[in-house]
Amino acid sequence: MIVNSTRQVITRSPHRSVGIINSPYFQAQPIVYESQLERAFVQLCLLCPGVERIVAQPFKVNLDEIKKRHYTPDYLVELEDGSYLVVEVKILERIGKLEKRFNQINQRLSSRNFLFMTADETQLYCADKEKHAKEILRYVNWQVALQVQQMILSELGKIEGHFISLSDLQARAQCSSEDLLHLIATRQIFIAAVSPISEILITKPIQGVTHGIHFFSRWFNAALWGSDLSVPQAT
Repeated sequence: MIVNSTRQVITRSPHRSVGIINSPYFQAQPIVYESQLERAFVQLCLLCPGVERIVAQPFKVNLDEIKKRHYTPDYLVELEDGSYLVVEVKILERIGKLEKRFNQINQRLSSRNFLFMTADETQLYCADKEKHAKEILRYVNWQVALQVQQMILSELGKIEGHFISLSDLQARAQCSSEDLLHLIATRQIFIAAVSPISEILITKPIQGVTHGIHFFSRWFNAALWGSDLSVPQAT
């Protein structure tokens, strides 16, 4: 059984970082995090194509009716292809210790058509991805003139192939790098992967549903729970 969560998420503690990420350009509901690892996950989600909604601790899953044991997921992510993905953000060592419980959770969730995945520090911090995401998201409040924005989108639509470097698009649109970073940070244009600003590749807009669970897995280099298939790094 899955029920709505009534848990109060924000609790002060000297041993962890808690806070709220407001992203009104993306969704009206603020996104809560209870650790720096969770914050990194949310920030990477905010740049990921195909992510439609992020909800912190969205509901409770009853694991044992008699003993009144339940599980509250860290995050529910709704994707462009209609998938609903529950993500548990934990350090790798703790995930290993909770394998049996996560097997049970995955079984309960899959019976309700929810996918289940874990995300750990080896995925969220590799290649300084969380650092690069923060650098991009700093430009959320940058102001871009409407005429400049239209020129950027027009030039992006004209490129051959699927990608163009940030510097090349900047030259073609005669704009600043800050203008482009603002559009990336506010999900008006998208990047192929989170990388240093000097190495960013911006993707050409594509019609239709193109970014679902498989793209999300590559973005985080993380497989669905129980999958034995390796997941390549997003490129």
